[in-house]
Amino acid sequence: MSHWNQLARACVAAVGLAAAAATTTATAVADEGAVHYLELPTPQLLDLPAQAWEGDQQPHTFSVLEMDRGGFRYWAWYGLNHGRGIGLARSNDLIHWTKYEQNPLWLDARWPSVLKGADPRHPGTLYFAITRDYDTPSSRIVLATSEDGIHLTEVKTLVARIEHERNQNPNLFRDPVSGRFFLTFYRGNDENWFDIVSRNARSVPELDVATDKLLMHDNETVAAPTLMYLPHGGPGGKGIYYLATEIYPNRYQNADKGDWQVKVFHSDRPDGAFEPVAGNPVEVDGRACLFQHIFDGTFYGYQCKLDSATQLWQMEAVVVPLAK
Repeated sequence: MSHWNQLARACVAAVGLAAAAATTTATAVADEGAVHYLELPTPQLLDLPAQAWEGDQQPHTFSVLEMDRGGFRYWAWYGLNHGRGIGLARSNDLIHWTKYEQNPLWLDARWPSVLKGADPRHPGTLYFAITRDYDTPSSRIVLATSEDGIHLTEVKTLVARIEHERNQNPNLFRDPVSGRFFLTFYRGNDENWFDIVSRNARSVPELDVATDKLLMHDNETVAAPTLMYLPHGGPGGKGIYYLATEIYPNRYQNADKGDWQVKVFHSDRPDGAFEPVAGNPVEVDGRACLFQHIFDGTFYGYQCKLDSATQLWQMEAVVVPLAK
């Protein structure tokens, strides 16, 4: 571990009790003001027959864009569990999906997060943040670009490898208020140290040199961050940012072990300070990795669910019409 990381972790640990107390107080206030997330309906299980390269794995993540190409209005880039690779699926209704016949797009890759229209000089270029080396103790995040959504070119490393520390679960987000680009990701050791980290820059390629900002730290599992902004969804009709994460209470305990859940936080800024919404967790029973999207005034959330019988992940969708 680098000297910088040792110092940073020591500082976080030193203020841990104070931060916990502050969070408790803020949560009580939030409950009084009833800052809630969307009311999620019963999830719909997506029918996504496995391709040969996928084996017994289903899509674990789902990053969606409206593209209107190749006979499909929507395109989704997905990652399999265990870093097995990433693929493409397409749809015209956001529920029924057809996988691209020539998948995979990449092997040794996981967790693609994609933006379009990020470069005004090249509006057709797609930017991807993708996890590499997932099946090692030192995963990293890379930047890739594509002109057609199928052929991806790795450009550079966004978050470098750190010995015995995972950097993964990237989420690319363009703030509609400031226009800046945010990379939010998980950093930790998958045992007793879990951080959610944010970077922001004027352009996506500059995120590799942007300063890390610690959004939250925990000794129990918190990972898989995704951001969403609702312009009139907050208290008093103000804009609000929702940060969805996955948690796993008591993950490494033999007694009273929990399951995968989705916990959501809110803020008036895309990089915090984030506080838990009232009514957490918003999803339970082995659900995780909620990707938040809005299309035509409707929320589409895509999440994975662990099948207790097979111990394999499946992809679900939750659909919520938004108030106008």
